[in-house]
Amino acid sequence: MSSFHFLVNRADLAKCSLESAAVPDIDPGEALLRVDRFALTANNITYGVAGDALGYWQFFPAEGDWGRIPVWGIGTVSASRAEGVAAGSRYYGYFPMSGHLVVTPGKVGPGGFADHAAHRQSLPPVYNQYALMTAALGFPPRHDNHQMVYRPLFTTSFVLDDYFADNGCFGAEQVVVASASSKTAFGTAFLMRGRPHQTVGLTSGANRAFVQGLGLYDRVLTYDEAATLDPAIPTAYIDMSGNRAVLAAVHRHFGENLVTSCSVGITHREAREGQDPRSLPGARPAMFFAPDQIRKRNQDWGPAEFRRRVGAAWQAFLGAVDDWVQIVEAPAPGQITAIYETVLNGAAPDRAYVLRR
Repeated sequence: MSSFHFLVNRADLAKCSLESAAVPDIDPGEALLRVDRFALTANNITYGVAGDALGYWQFFPAEGDWGRIPVWGIGTVSASRAEGVAAGSRYYGYFPMSGHLVVTPGKVGPGGFADHAAHRQSLPPVYNQYALMTAALGFPPRHDNHQMVYRPLFTTSFVLDDYFADNGCFGAEQVVVASASSKTAFGTAFLMRGRPHQTVGLTSGANRAFVQGLGLYDRVLTYDEAATLDPAIPTAYIDMSGNRAVLAAVHRHFGENLVTSCSVGITHREAREGQDPRSLPGARPAMFFAPDQIRKRNQDWGPAEFRRRVGAAWQAFLGAVDDWVQIVEAPAPGQITAIYETVLNGAAPDRAYVLRR
């Protein structure tokens, strides 16, 4: 194939199609990025599940009932008619699962550019940034895969931990995290170490040993053991799973002592049916949208200080994460369908996947 698109049915993510495509032409002011590699994690499945509600389908539109799930990846400029964007340069950012991406670079600077394509201008700016990848700018090649697999998830972990700290943990004495084996969850637990509250991880029986082996949670329980927690303790709930039955059980168990209920991910996409969350006792469940906290901290601290703080935490995380998870590379486009189906159906927590050209 000269290029390709990996498409999924927006109403049924289990239906997918790999299609050949021509390499796009570019107009003045545009650049063509060859998608060299990208990570595929449960976070990308969340983009698909929440694609209509949060606008993820709009970044890389497709025709009819099909959509292109965004991924975090690395691309090389194969052709450019945009000033300041040189052919051969490598950029990290938001890509479709495709062979190429046409961008309209704007605000071009020494560190990268923003895609000013018309259809992306109403979407959160954090997803439109493309960072120039040089060692001097903090992108050593040995960590290319880590950037794609973990950096967007860890940034969410950072601002989630910061959101809780910024709000005095809402008065909670313990934080219960569902889907504790997920990368965003254990990144959050990594950052919450040393906080004045306990952090409790909820997970499946199959993943319990993995979560315990992380050494990041004060307690690790299976979902059906959540009822053994003391309901009198003021508790915050971070829901990475999207499992309505678990959500309802936690709310009913803690009642008015559930001081906040924060929805972050949807790792249990098959368990979305159940009681309307708005009718549950305790704090009303609310979606945590990372770009909102990023925007707040950019205003509070300034962008440079925000980047410095995230960078320091990121370096500490990089020093530990390879002890927990192995990154597996597979060729694209040949293995995209197989890897996608593995991740969609629940990949082992000690594996992460990168597709490379």
